[in-house]
Amino acid sequence: MSSAPFAAPGKTPTPTLFHALILLFCVCFAVLASAILGPVLPAMEQHFASVPDIKTLVPIIVTVPMLALAVCGMFAGGASDKLGRKRLLLGSLALYGVAGTAPTYLDSINAIIVSRIGVGVAEAGIMACSTGLIGDYFSGARRDRYMSLQTTVASLSAFCFNALGGVLGQQGWRVPFGVYALAFVMFALVAIFIWDTRGNAQAHARALAGDAPGVSFRPALLAWICFVAFVVGAIFMMVPVHLAYMLVDVGTTAPPKIGLAYALNSIGVAAGTVVFGWFIVSRFRVAAQMAIAGAILGIGFLLMAAAKDYNAMLLGGLVNGFGCGIALPMVVTWNVRELPYARRGFGLGAFFSLNFLGNFINPLVVMPMVGVLGSRAAAVQYWGVAALLAAAAAMAYCWVRARPLPAAAA
Repeated sequence: MSSAPFAAPGKTPTPTLFHALILLFCVCFAVLASAILGPVLPAMEQHFASVPDIKTLVPIIVTVPMLALAVCGMFAGGASDKLGRKRLLLGSLALYGVAGTAPTYLDSINAIIVSRIGVGVAEAGIMACSTGLIGDYFSGARRDRYMSLQTTVASLSAFCFNALGGVLGQQGWRVPFGVYALAFVMFALVAIFIWDTRGNAQAHARALAGDAPGVSFRPALLAWICFVAFVVGAIFMMVPVHLAYMLVDVGTTAPPKIGLAYALNSIGVAAGTVVFGWFIVSRFRVAAQMAIAGAILGIGFLLMAAAKDYNAMLLGGLVNGFGCGIALPMVVTWNVRELPYARRGFGLGAFFSLNFLGNFINPLVVMPMVGVLGSRAAAVQYWGVAALLAAAAAMAYCWVRARPLPAAAA
C-alpha cells in the first residue's frame, strides 16, 4: 500500500495517516474559535465597559460562531454531498482566515460580532467537509479511531491555544485573534494533498465500500443523535465560557493562571478521548458510553461548584474535561457509523448544526440561572445534578436491555 501523499497521474492515492492528520487538524479551527479567547474575556469586557449589556455580549462573542454554524451546518453538509467536499473546504478555510483575524483592527463590538458570524459560517464548511472526508476515506474500526482522534487533536490544540491565549493576552486582548491566520497554512496543505471523492470513480467506489453492512439513512435516528449532540454541545461550553469568571470569583485574575486552568481542562479532554477511542468504544454500547460520560461530567461540575480556591477549581475542570472527552467522540462516532456515504454530508451538517446550537445557547441558559441563583457556582451545581440523573437513566436503560425476556414474551 502506497504511503506517498501524491498519486500517480490518473490514479487516486490510498488514504494514509498523513492524509488523516491533515483532515484531523482542520478540527483545530473549531476549537480555536473559542479556546484562545477564554483568558482575555475579562479584559475585553473591561475595554468595552461603556457598552450596554456588555456582560452578555462578551460571552456571545465566543459563542456566536456556534450559532452561525448551527444555521449553516446542514446547508454546508448538503452542499458538500452535491458539489464535492474539497472545494467547499478550501473556500471555508479562506473565509475563516479573513474573518478570524478581523478583530485585530476592529474597534466596534457590533463589527466584531459580525466578523465572528463569518467565522461560524466558515466553521460549518470546515467541520462538515473535513469530517465527511475522514468518513469517505476510511471505514470500520479505523474510522472510529480517527473520529476519536478528531477530538483528541481538538483537545490538544485547545491546550496549546488556551496556554497561548494566556501568554498573548498579556500583550492585549486583540493579539490572540492573529492566531486565526493559521487557516491560510491549512488552506495550502488541503489544496496540495487532499482529493475529493466526487467526480472520481475509484475514490467514489472506495467510499461506498466503507459503509457498514445494512446501514441506511434513517431520519428518526438522525434526529435523536442530533438531540444528544445538542445537549452535549451545551454541556461542552460550560468551561470555555464560564471558567474564567468562576476563577475570578475564587480570587484568580492573572491571565496566565486562567490560561493554565483552561489548558488543564483540555488535557482532561484529551485523556478522555484516548480512553474512549482505545477502550470504551470497542467494549460498550452507546447507552453505556452515555452513562460513563454523564457520571464523570456530573462529578466534575459538582467539584467546580464546590471549589473555594484555584487548585480545587483546577481539579473540577480537569475531571469535567475528562467526561467531555468521552461524550463528544461518543456522539460523533455514533453519528458517522449510522450515515451512508450518499447522505453523509447532510447528516454531518445536521449533527454539527445541533451540536453548535447547543454551544451557542449555553450562556443564554446559564446567565438567567446565575441571575436567579446568585452565582455561576450555583448554576453549575444544577448542571452537575442533571448530568448525574442522565447517567442514572442511561444505566437503567442498559440494565433493562440486558435482562433476559420472560419465556412467554420470548
